[in-house]
Amino acid sequence: MVNAIKGLFITCDIPMAQFIINMNGALPQSQKFIIQVLDSTHLFVRSDVAGMIQSAISEFRDQNTYEKPA
Repeated sequence: MVNAIKGLFITCDIPMAQFIINMNGALPQSQKFIIQVLDSTHLFVRSDVAGMIQSAISEFRDQNTYEKPA
């Protein structure tokens, strides 16, 4: 019998993949969203968490963006 899981395939660079993996690791077991880490730049995650991942990445980038003082 074949088991199929609906998910989202993410391709990113290594630091961003580590950020997503660490984000997943900080959650309780019942809320973990990574289905499979395929390699260092590819992840397969639950499709219902796409918005959460995008907002966390956006917030992370905003915190780590240099703005030249006026």
